[in-house]
Amino acid sequence: MGDIDVIGFTAIICLFGLPFVCGITAIISRAWMKIACHQQDVDLKHHMLAAGMSAEEIEQILNAGKEIKKEVSSESWPYSE
Repeated sequence: MGDIDVIGFTAIICLFGLPFVCGITAIISRAWMKIACHQQDVDLKHHMLAAGMSAEEIEQILNAGKEIKKEVSSESWPYSE
């Protein structure tokens, strides 16, 4: 009788506990990555300011590749008009 209780408890943990833990881990990992990327962006901007760059120069450098990516993605689709 004691073995059946352990098997049932293990089944409940596997069915409900593991997906819950995986979901929470995914949410925390995504938030941690967003924070890390934001911190790198802030560090880059501080480094550029310390190097004597103006706000306009920093904005120009950070936005340099964004327009090209938009043009390439629209041109790469074969059925776009």
